[in-house]
Amino acid sequence: MILVLGGTGFVGKNLCVSLHARGIPLRVVSRAPDTGFLDANVPGASALRLEQFMADPKSALFGVETVVYLASTSTPGSNLDSSWREAHDTVEPAMRVMAAVAHHSQANVIYLSSGGAVYGETTSEMISENTELNPISPYGLGKKMTEAAIDFMARTEGLKVTILRPSNPIGRWQVSVSQGVVGALMRAARQGSVFPMIGQGVAVRDYFDVRDLSAAIEAVIDQPDKSHGKIWNVGSGTGTSVREILDLVQEISGRSIAVQHLPSRPTDVARVVLDTREINAALGWAPQHDLRSSLQDLWAAS
Repeated sequence: MILVLGGTGFVGKNLCVSLHARGIPLRVVSRAPDTGFLDANVPGASALRLEQFMADPKSALFGVETVVYLASTSTPGSNLDSSWREAHDTVEPAMRVMAAVAHHSQANVIYLSSGGAVYGETTSEMISENTELNPISPYGLGKKMTEAAIDFMARTEGLKVTILRPSNPIGRWQVSVSQGVVGALMRAARQGSVFPMIGQGVAVRDYFDVRDLSAAIEAVIDQPDKSHGKIWNVGSGTGTSVREILDLVQEISGRSIAVQHLPSRPTDVARVVLDTREINAALGWAPQHDLRSSLQDLWAAS
């Protein structure tokens, strides 16, 4: 049994569909589970609201071998003028769940952090896991603080945990209007709406397919003994600017996209490209989808 916390968000939906295809029993926990999606795409999965989980974690964790923590109410643009909120929005909920797991089960935990925001600005062309964490956004700060809290609980309460730092996953069911360049561009192409481009579109990100992220999570699930206590980057290892993504989406969709330029934000790093050699060496994981084919699949599914 796998428990996916945040299982009906963007990454969670893709992961649950992949795990279900393998015949793995699933329990999904969310603040507001999308039961319609689960019934249609992951039949047989049980669903709990977060408050139900916290009211009786022992029962919720019964039979669970792995907990995948994907939940987040914060985004890279959140709490820009109130960074203190990250402790409440990000750190506290994660610690409450981790404590419940440590106290009521022997389950392995996989926590998805951030493969860009935690590092902040660097001079490295490729960012390794050993790069110092210097977040410049409240979102990145929240992820860094949560990683530190998880490390503390692993050392003091025996929590068995693996931290993954994904870069910028893209793919099906990426519907958030508050984040996601690719999702916003796809909507603009479909609807003929304006794409709000922050700055001049020169920010470079490591975009990769959410199916590859699901495969990385599953590799950790399948090889817990090689994964306990590890922190791994997950990404494509290739940098692409927002302008380049815009051009690709226009080419693939065959539609012109109008752009509205918005002021740059001081909390956005200029370049994030991840070195993923560590997880490849340990688990044999490597991305299987190139950016163009991922965008083509996404457009075809829209």
